[in-house]
Amino acid sequence: MRTSIVAGFLALSLAGGGVALAQSKCDQGVSKAAGKKVKCKMDVVAKGQLKGLPPDPVKLTKCEEKFDKACQKAKSKADCAAQTQPCAAIELEADTCVLILDGSPSGAFLE
Repeated sequence: MRTSIVAGFLALSLAGGGVALAQSKCDQGVSKAAGKKVKCKMDVVAKGQLKGLPPDPVKLTKCEEKFDKACQKAKSKADCAAQTQPCAAIELEADTCVLILDGSPSGAFLE
């Protein structure tokens, strides 16, 4: 239930509020990168939970690096209509989703 609520929030916040938009490789690439970042980080969190350990900081950093590279590549298409925020702002929204989903009260295991 919690996952579907957060996924819905992420989809709405990244999709521009449900407005019909023109096709855009930039928007598609940025949205895909944000979704992959959330999945990547949650996979690292889940592995740590399975082992009773905090998430591996090296793997979390790799998730961030992959997002940055993919977002910058998408932004270089220069046809964004919905994803007009800079990559850093979109990354912050994705990280907020991870903090909500990770299960720790403060998100302390992700820092």
